[in-house]
Amino acid sequence: MYRIQAVCLGHQKKITVDYQSVDQLKSVIAAEFDKYLVKDKVKKIPVEFILTYKDEANGNEELLKDMNVIVSNKTSTIFPLSVKRIWDSCCVCLNPFGIISDSLPCECQEPDCGYQYCNGCVKSIMECNSRRNQPFYCMYCGHKYHEGPQINNLLIDLLWKQFYLKYGSDLLNSLHIMPGTLLNDISCRITHVQCLIKYIKKKKPDACSIPGKIKSSIECGVQLNNDLKEIQIIAKEIQTTDRTDDYLQICCDKYRRLLSGNDEAKTNCELFIEICETLLYHIEQPDFETYFPTLKRLMADWEYSLKAKESFEPKVIKIYKSFEEDLNAVELGNLACRVGFFGNISVGKSSLVNDVRKNGHTYSDVLDAEIAPHIEINSPVSVGKSTLCQLEFEHQYSDGKNVILVDIQGSTDYDSNLKSGNYFDELRKANCELYILVFQDRLTDIHKKWYDYIVNVLHRECWLVRNKVDDLFLRLFREDVGVEFNSCSEAKRNKFAANIIQRIREQVSYDSNGEKLSNLYLTFSSSEINDYNRKLSEMPYAKFDVETLTENIKNLPVDFRKIRLQTIAMNAVAKIINICFRRGYVVNVLKYKIAAGLAAIIPFGDLIPRYLGREDIRQAFGVNNRSRFMAWWTGEKEELKDYLKGFSIEIDPNSFKTSALKTAFELRSTSAAPNVNAGVSLIARPAASAGIAGVSLTDDVIRVVGVGGINAVRGVSIAFIVVGVGLTAALCAWSAVMNGKQMYNYLNRLCDDMILISAPIAMKIIENNEKLREQHSINTK
Repeated sequence: MYRIQAVCLGHQKKITVDYQSVDQLKSVIAAEFDKYLVKDKVKKIPVEFILTYKDEANGNEELLKDMNVIVSNKTSTIFPLSVKRIWDSCCVCLNPFGIISDSLPCECQEPDCGYQYCNGCVKSIMECNSRRNQPFYCMYCGHKYHEGPQINNLLIDLLWKQFYLKYGSDLLNSLHIMPGTLLNDISCRITHVQCLIKYIKKKKPDACSIPGKIKSSIECGVQLNNDLKEIQIIAKEIQTTDRTDDYLQICCDKYRRLLSGNDEAKTNCELFIEICETLLYHIEQPDFETYFPTLKRLMADWEYSLKAKESFEPKVIKIYKSFEEDLNAVELGNLACRVGFFGNISVGKSSLVNDVRKNGHTYSDVLDAEIAPHIEINSPVSVGKSTLCQLEFEHQYSDGKNVILVDIQGSTDYDSNLKSGNYFDELRKANCELYILVFQDRLTDIHKKWYDYIVNVLHRECWLVRNKVDDLFLRLFREDVGVEFNSCSEAKRNKFAANIIQRIREQVSYDSNGEKLSNLYLTFSSSEINDYNRKLSEMPYAKFDVETLTENIKNLPVDFRKIRLQTIAMNAVAKIINICFRRGYVVNVLKYKIAAGLAAIIPFGDLIPRYLGREDIRQAFGVNNRSRFMAWWTGEKEELKDYLKGFSIEIDPNSFKTSALKTAFELRSTSAAPNVNAGVSLIARPAASAGIAGVSLTDDVIRVVGVGGINAVRGVSIAFIVVGVGLTAALCAWSAVMNGKQMYNYLNRLCDDMILISAPIAMKIIENNEKLREQHSINTK
């Protein structure tokens, strides 16, 4: 029998059970700490967590992989075991965690919190606080310390393992078997780096405007590709000559060392991963700069003021007015929608992306892209895993219409770190207005889960593509016509082709439950053109629905572009509020903590400092110009609320976390969900779901609490005071601590509300602009 001390977000419990497996331990831990674990609303299971233990030899935190690490002959041994949640993104800037310096995960050191920040945000906040001689304040639990959140090496190790699998590091060990495998892998990785570099340059056509950091990353990518091309030449010579296997092994070893940065301690293409991830990081930034320049300047000014001045200058009304100014300048017609292609590996996603682009270039053209920059680089294709990271192609058709096609890396059944749960995150990070699920053979249960997640959680549209229908077509042709497609005359092929295609539609238009599938397209896009399907590929009808799919993508309704712009706007507002407003020194929390501790001597008296503290926060943010009492006394209008009322927006009252902004909107009488698009669950994450104890009282508590309730609380308080002065002192200390936590809780809930309302405000501005432009167009005719 072994005693295991389990710690989950600071809550401890000793369990004396002899576990036989890690899975059994996980299930027990999940059950014991169920109330502390955040639940996924869709999958109804706890958010991903890991088990760790303290290594007594070095004091480091280690991942619990095998129960052998806690085996002991002493029944009295206590094994410190921790349950950790893994967030998918930084709680401040909302960017996903990664392995490059700025995106490394850092954890709050308060056990009861566990919130995670990216290293870039931590450095920015620490620099700002140091100039003000302030410690780091966790924006969620209120814990303060001068060293700030620390990089969690255990989580970084787990991230690297995930990236090793994602970028096909495991495939490098089998390259020496065949020279063609090596050549395909080299071409694939060259293509990835070139695609990423070309996309950055396309977003920033003026070379002088490219910042130094991005230039340096591009130079590293170009140098890596030049070195890869030298190895590619050697590999081609080995393939075309009768060199021995030793030459191939030497070439593969050199290739692996190059991808790993020629570091003997690294063997999993770390350099290649770092370059790709850095370029991807730079690709994700320009939307904010491109569409919201006024808001970006405002954030830069506020960040400077937070570092240089003592007073808190940011006001929320300036955010909404600035992003209204930016939205008014955006032409929806020039905004390209994002269309993401996803599914399992080897289903032809990349081939379909290339067909939809219709650029007419072959895969080998990519090697000459630097010599001929006008050539559009194709997404890499091969018989195995060809897309290693998300690739984006901003494509303009001959009629001038633009679209961004996103080739999302495929999910794999054997990949333990890219199984269904994590693939949902890949879909979310792609942030597309339209998702296209590419599959072959049949629609499986995991496909349905992806589809439901996109439609019901991200609130985006999802189309279905049944790809590689060539095999089914050829088999049905042989069955119905009685001869092989390749051996019969062209006249006979053309005669029966339409009927065969109709039969295919009837067979694949239903899922395993017999329900008819909507938005289903048939396509034959594949890199596997051979003697069996070559003749079919040359027939005009072998395109199946590719042309229809392409036309529908080109002509997406304007609502898709509205959603795109709304999402960018909401992310921009979330970024500035999380960076500039979620600060521990917005108000003097200590002052109100002391006041609450002293006031607690009087029954119910500690609620007064709490109320005043919330008034201070609202005025610091500019939600209120003055206290509610003075607003009532003078009858003057509140600037922010008067501005918001001008939009005449209807919102579900249940979506608000405070009452501060409710009066500025028309509240729905139903409990329907607010019309807010994908990303709300991430952006408006419950700010104080971890580490905030006690009852959350509204800011109107003093006015709305009943007399009976007051008397009951007063009676309990007096009873405690009678017990003795010692207990009274303890209650005062408890009240002071609780008041501080409640103020941090309120600050974060108010920030959540300010982000929440940005989505409907953005949509209202976008729709009003469209009406004005349509009216102007009519008047000028």
